[in-house]
Amino acid sequence: MYWWRDNRRTMSTEKLDQQLLALAALYQSCNFVSRLAWKGEYKEDDFMPLLESILNFESYDPSEIYKNKNNLKTGFRYMKKQVIDDIFTRSSETRRYISSLKELVRKVDKDKNISSDFFEKLKQLSADHNNMGIDEKTEQIGEIYQSTFSKIEPRIVVSGDNVHLKIGLNAARIRTALLAGIRSIYLWKQCDGSDLKFFIFKKRYINRIKEIIGTMQN
Repeated sequence: MYWWRDNRRTMSTEKLDQQLLALAALYQSCNFVSRLAWKGEYKEDDFMPLLESILNFESYDPSEIYKNKNNLKTGFRYMKKQVIDDIFTRSSETRRYISSLKELVRKVDKDKNISSDFFEKLKQLSADHNNMGIDEKTEQIGEIYQSTFSKIEPRIVVSGDNVHLKIGLNAARIRTALLAGIRSIYLWKQCDGSDLKFFIFKKRYINRIKEIIGTMQN
């Protein structure tokens, strides 16, 4: 009993906000994947914060990585829909993606060879990316994902319409968004986030999500 009360006092609003930034990025990643895979819908404003979070891989501060809560506006609103709103509006596909990404993170942590290969390739891309356009960066990141994390079984299966999935650039965008989701899970954990903590303090998380959304620009 006292442990929960003490933990509640020590989790500052700043720490809570850092965790929620990472979670909003995770939900924005999943939402982006579903919209693109099923509808062919691509919103650069939603995609760019995800792309940039991968290239800014040396920072561990979500507020530095994502810059502004408004950059994750879609993620915050989608997180509210999935966590707070009517249960019948929630997406089983999103739950599956999040569960699969968390499982992939656990497996990556155990495979030092793939982790090392991934970071070497990402460092090389980071050194060269200033001379690249968005699509070229996306294709490069997609190739990195495909040659590293995509080798870990079971692979994440993306559902959607083959009309959109078979387009090469769309496939690269989806892989990039999945990688951004992995990045956000690591950030969430580094900010002391956990499923248990979210369950215990769910009311506090929910109230803060609503407060943040209330301050956002339309």
